[in-house]
Amino acid sequence: MNLSPRVRTWLLAGLFLLFSQMLFWPLVDFAERITRPAEIDPRGEIVFQALDAERKVIEPGKSYTAKRQKQQGYYAPLVPGAAYARFIIPFAATDPDAPLGLYMSLRDDVAEIRLNGMIVQPEVTVSRQQGSVNVGPHFVPLPPAALRQGENRLELDVLSTGTVNDFPTFAIGDANALSQAHRWRNFMLLDLPLAGIAIQLFTVLLCAVVVWPREDRPRINAIMLLLGLSAASTAVLSYIPPTWPFAITITLYVLSSAGIGLAAMHYAQSDGAVTVIPARVLRWAWLALPLLVALPMIWSHFVPASAPLLVAGVLKASFWFVSAACALASVLLALAAARGGWAFWFERLVLIVSFSFFTLDRLGSIFELHSLFDRSLPLTLPWSPIVGVPLGLSMILSLARQASEARRTVVQSNEILAAQLTEQNAKLERSYDAQKQMLQRQVMLVERQRIVRDMHDGIGGQLLGLMMQVRSGGASPVEVEQGLQASIADLRLIVDSMDSAEEGLAETLRSFEHRVRSQIEAAGIALDFFADVDEELDLGPRPTLQVLRILQEAVTNAMRHSGAKRIAVKSLAPAGGPIRITISDDGTGLPEGYRRGRGLTSMETRARNLGGALTIESGPDGTRLVLDVPLPETDPAD
Repeated sequence: MNLSPRVRTWLLAGLFLLFSQMLFWPLVDFAERITRPAEIDPRGEIVFQALDAERKVIEPGKSYTAKRQKQQGYYAPLVPGAAYARFIIPFAATDPDAPLGLYMSLRDDVAEIRLNGMIVQPEVTVSRQQGSVNVGPHFVPLPPAALRQGENRLELDVLSTGTVNDFPTFAIGDANALSQAHRWRNFMLLDLPLAGIAIQLFTVLLCAVVVWPREDRPRINAIMLLLGLSAASTAVLSYIPPTWPFAITITLYVLSSAGIGLAAMHYAQSDGAVTVIPARVLRWAWLALPLLVALPMIWSHFVPASAPLLVAGVLKASFWFVSAACALASVLLALAAARGGWAFWFERLVLIVSFSFFTLDRLGSIFELHSLFDRSLPLTLPWSPIVGVPLGLSMILSLARQASEARRTVVQSNEILAAQLTEQNAKLERSYDAQKQMLQRQVMLVERQRIVRDMHDGIGGQLLGLMMQVRSGGASPVEVEQGLQASIADLRLIVDSMDSAEEGLAETLRSFEHRVRSQIEAAGIALDFFADVDEELDLGPRPTLQVLRILQEAVTNAMRHSGAKRIAVKSLAPAGGPIRITISDDGTGLPEGYRRGRGLTSMETRARNLGGALTIESGPDGTRLVLDVPLPETDPAD
C-alpha cells in the first residue's frame, strides 16, 4: 500500500503519540494507587463548629456543614469572627484492638485532634512545612486505649485561613496501610518536588555553560525556559510561606504556569516541525503575559468583592491555556519525530509525556478525572511538581547523549582529517619526489650545457688552434706538446670543477694541489701550498672552474717564465667570505716595460666575471698575484 508522504507523516506522528500515552497512563495509575488509601471516606459532608481565637465555640449548639467538592476535600464559607473550625467525624470501630490511624490527604493547620475526648494530636499547630498552595499528607495513629467498640468521635481543630473553611479528604482504617500510603504520598508531594527543583536548575545551568552550535540554540533556550519555569512553578506551589499575600502567590503561580505553556510551544516550534505561531507572536506573548495576569489581580485588590471570581477565572484561563499549549506542542513534537527522523526520539518522547502530566494537572483542577483503567480511582495527585525529577533527569541524559555523540563526531572527524592529511602528505611527497627528479634533470641539463660550453671555450679552442698550426706546418713538436699539455690541464680543471659540485671549494683546492705538485717538483721547483678554507663553502661548478683556471694560469706562468726556485699558494676563505688566494714566487719578476699578454688579461677578465679582482705585484724578489672573490649571493646551484 503506497501512502503519500503527508499521510505517512501523520500516521507515524499518531503512532508516536499513542506510544507516549501507553507509557503515560500506566504511570499515572500506578502512582495514584500507591499514594491513595483504598479506604478514603466517601461521605459527602462534614459537620463543624466555629471557634474563636482561644478555640472556644462561638455559638454553642450551632453547627455548620462543609460539602465535599469532587476529590479535593470539603469546603464551607468562612464563618465571620471564627479563627478555627472544629470538624466532627463520627466513625465505627469493629475491633478496638486493631491498629487504626487517621490519614489526611493534605497536611492542614491542625491545632488539636481528640478521639472520644482524649487528645491524640498535641495542642501545637502542625506547621505547614510546605507552601500555602501545595502541602503534604498527614498521618496520625489512633491510640487503642481511646477507641471504643462501635461508635467513636474524632474532633479536629483546624486553623481557618483564606476565604473558606476547608478539610482534606481522609481515611480511617488500618494503620499500616495508611502509613504506607502516607509515606508514598509524602515522597511524591514533598521529596520529589524539592529534588525536581534542584535537578531542573542544575540542568539549566548545564545548558547555560555549554557553547551550543547556532542551529541548536533556539531549542536549548526553549528547554532552559521550560525547566526554569517548571522549577519556579513547583517552588511557588510548595515553598512560598502562607504568610505571603494570597494574591502574590496566585500571580506568581499563574505566571510560571502559563510560561510553561509558552515555553512548550517555543520548544516544539524550534524543534523544526511546523510553525503554527509566528516567532514574533510568541515574543509578544511573553511580553503580554505579565500584564494579562497582573491586571485582574490589581482589580481584585481595589474591588475585594470581585476577588474570588477574578482569581478563579484567571486560574481557569491559565489551566485551559497551558493544557491547549502542551497538547499542541505534543502534536508538533510527534510530527517532528515523524518528519525529521528519530535522532531525538527519546527527548521528544519524554517531553510529550511531561506535557501530558502538565495537561493532566491543569485539567484535573477543572474536572473530576479518573484513571483510564479504573473509573473508581480518582486522579488527585498534583503532577506538575512530581514531573520535575524525570523531566530534569531525562534532559541531563539527553545532554549527555548529545555530548557523547558530539565527541564521537569529533573523533570521527579527526580520523577523517587524519586520513585526509595522510593522503595529502603522500601526495605532497609524491609531488616533491617528482619535482626533485625534475630539478635533478634540470641540474644535469644545466651541467651538461656548462661542460659543453667550457669545453668549447677551453679545450675546443685550444685543440682547434693546435690543429690549424699542424695543418699549416707552423707548429713544432715542442709547441704541439705544450698545446696538448694545456688542453689536458684544462680538461682536468673541468673535472675538478665538476667534483666541487659535491665536495666544495676546500676539496677542490686539495685536488688541485695534488695534481700540480708533481708537475712543479718535476721541474725542480718547491711548492708551498696552504689552504684555510671553510669545508662548507661552495662557489658552484662554473665559478670554481674560473678560480681553477686563474690558479692554473698563474702557476704555469711562474713555472715557465719566472726562473723561481719556490712557488707559494695560500688560500684563505672563512665561512662568511671573502675568498683570497695568493700565488707568489721567488723568481726574477716581470721585466721592465712588460706588456700584458693574453694570459694576464684572461686572468683579470675571469676575476671580474667572478665579481672579484686580481692584483699583480712584481719586483726583483719575485711576483705576487692576489685574487679576491666575494661569496655569491645566489644559490651555488644556479
